[in-house]
Amino acid sequence: MRNVSAVRYCSLSFALCLIMWTNTAVIAQVSTENDPNPFVLAQLVVEPGKMVQGEIIVNSVNGDTSTFIPVTVLHGSQEGPVLSLIAGVHGSEYSPILSMQKLPLLVDPSNLSGTVIIVHIANMPAFTGRTIYFGPNDLKNLNRSFPGNPSGTVTERIAFELTTHVIKPANYVIDIHSGDANESLRPSYSAYYAEAGSEEVVRESERIAMAFGLSTVVQFAGSYDSVNDAIYTSAQAVTLGIPAMDVESGELGVIGDRYVSPITKGVLNVMRELDMIEGKLELPESPLIIADRTRVYSEHSGIWYADPLVRTGDYVTQGTRLGVITDYFGNELETVTAPASGVLLILFGTPPVNTGDPIVVIGKVGEP
Repeated sequence: MRNVSAVRYCSLSFALCLIMWTNTAVIAQVSTENDPNPFVLAQLVVEPGKMVQGEIIVNSVNGDTSTFIPVTVLHGSQEGPVLSLIAGVHGSEYSPILSMQKLPLLVDPSNLSGTVIIVHIANMPAFTGRTIYFGPNDLKNLNRSFPGNPSGTVTERIAFELTTHVIKPANYVIDIHSGDANESLRPSYSAYYAEAGSEEVVRESERIAMAFGLSTVVQFAGSYDSVNDAIYTSAQAVTLGIPAMDVESGELGVIGDRYVSPITKGVLNVMRELDMIEGKLELPESPLIIADRTRVYSEHSGIWYADPLVRTGDYVTQGTRLGVITDYFGNELETVTAPASGVLLILFGTPPVNTGDPIVVIGKVGEP
């Protein structure tokens, strides 16, 4: 169903084109237990068993840039949890965006228990500007900007709207990423906070991360004293008491079924685990557990040359040569080696490098 009085929806080959009807912001209402009510998200009203597509408006403040967040809401005919799916927090991570284009075609809301909120592209300025990590207007990283600020810069206002309308109404949150346009990333993995939140939140976060069905699962360390300290998307959720997980599938701005399909299948797996849809979970027999991660940050700005003998997904030992940084004239500045043994999860895959960039991520293998 389309809320035609509120929005006009036109299909594009790659993204949603949505036209604003109102700037009114209404916090989403969760359905009651025994008789699902309409679900309200911003200006969108979704009847039980229906689907509505529209947008969350991010208004201009003091003449700053305005934007919008394209969303699809599938509201089931039966009671169940609210599952929020967030793609496009980083605008050049395309696999999640393409997967979330496909998902509404695979879920029939008339046979759905609960509600699915799909954020197709969280960071429209970064998506349309084709930037990595940061928004082009304020040079801020959306995945470092939660819980957001309604009077802040455009990235901070996006974070505020996502916190208000997508995270807080949810019973579960999945933040979906890929290696950014400059990052080689293998293998695809799900992840959850193993220490943040209550025991129940950790247990439920682990439950959905395992149910997602990827062969590698990363356990995030650390916890947060307050929501203001929880600057990452899923960290914000678990600190609010909402089970959450991350996904990484894809790399280097490449689009392809080998990166998109694991995301789509994984989301459907989680929906089956939560009894939102029927079907049998497709799970690996013994997923690889990454118990900790080690990062290497560049000490120089210049040009990065990854060593041709190593690839992400390889197991590397401490001291393995991973690449070289030169100045802009080709003079060597730094040889980068592995500071620890483990699975090489992320490695810079393009030449530009700046001081402080995280050029390497190595995962320490834990107990299954």
